[in-house]
Amino acid sequence: MPMIEVDFETFKEITRRRPSEKVSEGDVVKEALGLIGGATTVGRDETRYWESEGVKFPVGTRLEHRFRDGRVVEALITERGVEANGAVYSGLSPAGAAITKHQINGWLFWFLRDSEGRLVAADALRKA
Repeated sequence: MPMIEVDFETFKEITRRRPSEKVSEGDVVKEALGLIGGATTVGRDETRYWESEGVKFPVGTRLEHRFRDGRVVEALITERGVEANGAVYSGLSPAGAAITKHQINGWLFWFLRDSEGRLVAADALRKA
């Protein structure tokens, strides 16, 4: 199978546009190029969620935290919890604590992209 190289920022954007793991990175690129229509809507009715404190996160949601020194860490919502650094944690705070090596409020630590692509704190979802 032929492969193309993309820079990390492009890869992150392609990954962000995947509504679920059922939609491949190739499907996202094909839709963006107009080769197929609506590929990223595949499975929207079958969206699986992971729930925490009454907030339903679609499985596949990407979380990130940007440190003051410019480092960026990412995590992924799975059906079992929050996957960070190759391990799955039961909540946002345990995942954040694993990254920082101290107790933190994961709802304030983790950010995700809203429907317009802006970064918002996970905590904003509890207030919605």
